[in-house]
Amino acid sequence: MATIKPSKPNQPGKTIDFEGRHLTMVNYNVNDLLSDAYGLHTRQIIGAPEWFDSELFDIDGVPDVPGEPSDKQADMMLQKLLTDRFALKLHHEQRELSVYAITVAKGGPKMTVSAPGQGNEDDFSFRKLGDLTVSNITMDEFAKEMQGSVTDRPVVDQTGLKDRYDFRLRWTPDDSQFAQFRSAGVQQRKTDKPSTQPALNDAIRQQIGLRLEPVKAMVDVIVIDHVEHPSPN
Repeated sequence: MATIKPSKPNQPGKTIDFEGRHLTMVNYNVNDLLSDAYGLHTRQIIGAPEWFDSELFDIDGVPDVPGEPSDKQADMMLQKLLTDRFALKLHHEQRELSVYAITVAKGGPKMTVSAPGQGNEDDFSFRKLGDLTVSNITMDEFAKEMQGSVTDRPVVDQTGLKDRYDFRLRWTPDDSQFAQFRSAGVQQRKTDKPSTQPALNDAIRQQIGLRLEPVKAMVDVIVIDHVEHPSPN
């Protein structure tokens, strides 16, 4: 069960919060919803109408099944929301797209392998744009998080690394990055002091021993067959 309403005009910021059984999303467009629900970059959404990107929504809901949902169940909740309230119909295809591939740099990875044990929480969080803290995540998860928040194209993991890792990554963002945040009014704080941090590609190589390279690759896409504005609450 969920309520969906247009976001307030000029409301800055974008948030998603899942506490217990309660989901709240602020300043989310339908491209964001699809990206979160299916773990895809917005470039992997084919045939979307213009309002998918331009119209922002606030969502408040709880799942229609008992208990606190897992991450997979939360994704399924968003998929059901899109089907029930936006009358969304889609199908999957494989297409060749421009992507970033994460590979291991010469000299090997410089990340710390996460300590084993139960209760270690996954974390992918920004102190500010370009200052990222990561803990207890795989390279596949890192790729998905980067494409969902930072990069202007999908990211694929080609490292072959299977462990979970902890690291901090600091870089100077360029205008192609963080489009999902900038569209909701989140901007990098301006200072008179120039940044001393490298560009993202250099930071990834220097700080964590990986490479981020533009390549062409076959990836999953979703093709929009039908969609409508959300039904009334």
